[in-house]
Amino acid sequence: MPRVRRVDYPGAWQHVMQRGARRAPIFKLGDDCTGFLEIVREMLDRFGLEVHAYSLMPNHYHLLIRSVGGNLSPGMQYLNGTYTLWLNGRHRWDGPVFRGRFRSQLVEGEEHLRVLIAYIHLNPLRALLVRRLLDEAWTSYRAYVGKEPVPEWLSTKLFLDLLGGPKKLHDFVLSVHRGAMEYPEDFNPETGLFRKKGLGEKSDAPKRKEEKQKGEAVSGCRRQRLAEEVLADICELTGAMVEELKVRQMGPGANPARRFAVWALNRSAAISQRGIGELLKVPHHQVTRLLGRIRKGGASEPVAGWMNAWLRREGG
Repeated sequence: MPRVRRVDYPGAWQHVMQRGARRAPIFKLGDDCTGFLEIVREMLDRFGLEVHAYSLMPNHYHLLIRSVGGNLSPGMQYLNGTYTLWLNGRHRWDGPVFRGRFRSQLVEGEEHLRVLIAYIHLNPLRALLVRRLLDEAWTSYRAYVGKEPVPEWLSTKLFLDLLGGPKKLHDFVLSVHRGAMEYPEDFNPETGLFRKKGLGEKSDAPKRKEEKQKGEAVSGCRRQRLAEEVLADICELTGAMVEELKVRQMGPGANPARRFAVWALNRSAAISQRGIGELLKVPHHQVTRLLGRIRKGGASEPVAGWMNAWLRREGG
């Protein structure tokens, strides 16, 4: 993820993102989400902030915030610090809950706001945590479209006015999900960030595209990445921790995240099948057998859903 500026401009819109330490879950139970949102309400009262959208994922969260008085940094420090103390006490954990400081990006213009209201609310659907956009999830979406009461601290009027009401907002977000409405070229849907044009960016972009096309033409296959990088993406998609991917369970449906990890590493990482077995503590012959079964007969849920999501991310 590229570095983004963290600024506290009065009246500024900010897309705030925060991940768990070691990509570990930060919301394991529904009560964790409830507690977090209660601290969000306290933060708004204390620091004069507005939250216009949120999405709580197993190991990270997104907030769309308007910093009315320019107090984003102290507000976020209060939110993350208070939640860390509360969560550690609740689960009898010890140590950091979040990975470093929060990330934020200044949102400039109406088009960017429209993009983010869709992107933030589509997170659970993209990660296959829900099957349909209107299914229950820990986001502000159902409040926007009238399926749940609107919390008194959640600001919805601006986007409902901007998009023409709940139904038109739903149609807009759904069209983005289905690809009928494309994200703008300067938006990266994998990171949720807008690319900022800087010196040399315009001249470098065609060169990078040409190099990518040349590499694909020569190799005839997808780009191979470091195993650690692919493993982190696997954990993000499945909600499992790395150690959970190494746990052996018996039975045909046992540890689906581990079976998916074998497939994803074989597809996307610069690692041999023997290396996959050593990484996930799976015997080499079982790696070969599992990949053969998937090639011949496909996979059952949830592995099949994760595979489809992975292919969409890779563009094929």
